[in-house]
Amino acid sequence: MKLHTGKLYWPANTEAVCLKINNNITDNSDVLVVGSGMSGALAAYELSKNGYKVTLIEQNRIASGSTSANTGLIQYMSDQGVKSFAEQIGTQKAVKFYNQSKEAVADLIKIEKQLIELDQETFKKSDSLILATDKKKIKDVKDESTMQKEIGYDVEYLNEKELEELNINAYGALKCSPDINLNPYAFVLRLLKTASEKYKLDIVESVRFIEARKENGENIVSLEIAGEKLEKSYKKIVIATGYNPPVQFQKSLKNIEIYKTYVAVSQVIRISDREDYLTWEVKDAYTYFKKTFDSRLMIGGFDEKGDKLKEKDAIKYEKDLIKGANLMFVDKKDMISEYNYAALFGISKDNLPYMGVDPDNKDIFVVCGVGGNGTVYSKIASTMISKWINGESLDDYETYRLAR
Repeated sequence: MKLHTGKLYWPANTEAVCLKINNNITDNSDVLVVGSGMSGALAAYELSKNGYKVTLIEQNRIASGSTSANTGLIQYMSDQGVKSFAEQIGTQKAVKFYNQSKEAVADLIKIEKQLIELDQETFKKSDSLILATDKKKIKDVKDESTMQKEIGYDVEYLNEKELEELNINAYGALKCSPDINLNPYAFVLRLLKTASEKYKLDIVESVRFIEARKENGENIVSLEIAGEKLEKSYKKIVIATGYNPPVQFQKSLKNIEIYKTYVAVSQVIRISDREDYLTWEVKDAYTYFKKTFDSRLMIGGFDEKGDKLKEKDAIKYEKDLIKGANLMFVDKKDMISEYNYAALFGISKDNLPYMGVDPDNKDIFVVCGVGGNGTVYSKIASTMISKWINGESLDDYETYRLAR
């Protein structure tokens, strides 16, 4: 599955990170992690840091899938607010889900401080604005603000006049924090470099996962590297291949629909500190934006159903994205786009991620962080994986189970 098309911003604007890539798969690992995106990198980092011998394999190049197209607005809020989730799955489960998401953001902030540093800025704590750009959405945003306050979150409702002072054009907004402005491509490279150099993580590229099976109580994994098929045995296996899972796990991920999303990144422009928020609107076919670390506006949105990308998709909504972002500013920006791309992402029918133990093999954990909050879900998953491998209960995470 082709996951993106067009001119990607992060790989072209991230300083080179030298990773130790092995040519062969060693025989001394306890855990195999399949996939080098955010989910795989976080799992591999935490497991190797905790003393496990881990091998991470990637079919293509490291972080070359969805991670390189991720816009990096890391927010504890999902596309669906806690109030909406409470109506869908019950208040207790909805609040637990949101609490786990907030904890994941806090954990990412802690992890970042443990990683090898780069010369450029790639990570910043930030506030978010969730905008009512349509009068009909004012009540929804106010109700969400009220519920988040009731469950103890430090949020604030801003009215139209208060938003004007931030150069934001909307009828109202939920202001929340802490969230993260992230270069996700750099973050994955930093995770893997730190795990490799400090905790002896083995990283191998150009390895295709074929299948895993139980044989005489052992987990036998069939792989292909450089055209040669081989079999290895592992105590535990983590499948973190995103929206394109191996065939044997697809039956547990049936209720996923694939969508296209579109991104434009402006030239370097002046974006003041008062405008520096992670911003998205509560609206069907919404637009969202953030300031990049080199002062561009990264704009995304216009999501639509579809699982195949064409080259022309990269610029399909180029002008609409610029226009949509400018509609949310009082004083408009003189912008052109210098980077345009389209990417695929998945959405589950209940808007929750799939993360849990494989129903057919308790030694396999599958991560599919579908939805617009994939990095947060990846961190929740790595917490679950640590508990799972230590034999701890996952009852608190039952909402994300596979094959639901």
